[in-house]
Amino acid sequence: MTKLVWAIVAGALMFSSGGVAAQTRANMAKITCGELSDLYVEEFVVIGAWMSGYYNAKRNNTIVDVKQLAANTAKVMDFCKKNPKVTVMKAIEKLSAAKE
Repeated sequence: MTKLVWAIVAGALMFSSGGVAAQTRANMAKITCGELSDLYVEEFVVIGAWMSGYYNAKRNNTIVDVKQLAANTAKVMDFCKKNPKVTVMKAIEKLSAAKE
């Protein structure tokens, strides 16, 4: 799961297209996959960093496998493109459950 969260951060440059005005607050549980494509890179990175911290803390994990980053990025991006109404947190949980 941690790898998937970091993959979101790594995929920021490839996945975001900009267009939404910068916000100062966000309910992380409500951000959808479809909304990710409307974020500025900076916003995308903040969301990815928050998600990474959240899921790493849940698993007490401090290790990131850099080789898996690209593959996990593709999985998250593919899932989100096909499921724009799903929240990002649900997407990560669903992808993580499929790996276990």
